[in-house]
Amino acid sequence: MATKPAGGTVRFAQEAVAELRKVTWPTRDAVARLTAIVIVISVLVALYIFVFDNLFTITITNGLLGAPQATPQPLAP
Repeated sequence: MATKPAGGTVRFAQEAVAELRKVTWPTRDAVARLTAIVIVISVLVALYIFVFDNLFTITITNGLLGAPQATPQPLAP
């Protein structure tokens, strides 16, 4: 059976705060720059997937299956 360490939750919280004070936090400019880079790369990856997904869909639908593209039905009068 595990025994409870001396100090318990309060000691854990104090040690956690002490460790967080030792951390070298990035500057606000660095965070903003890196966030912008992540957003730009995410958009580029999304566009890449979108373009190739549509190309593969068109290739499979028209090339391999020989099915015509869907066209909207005219409205009945």
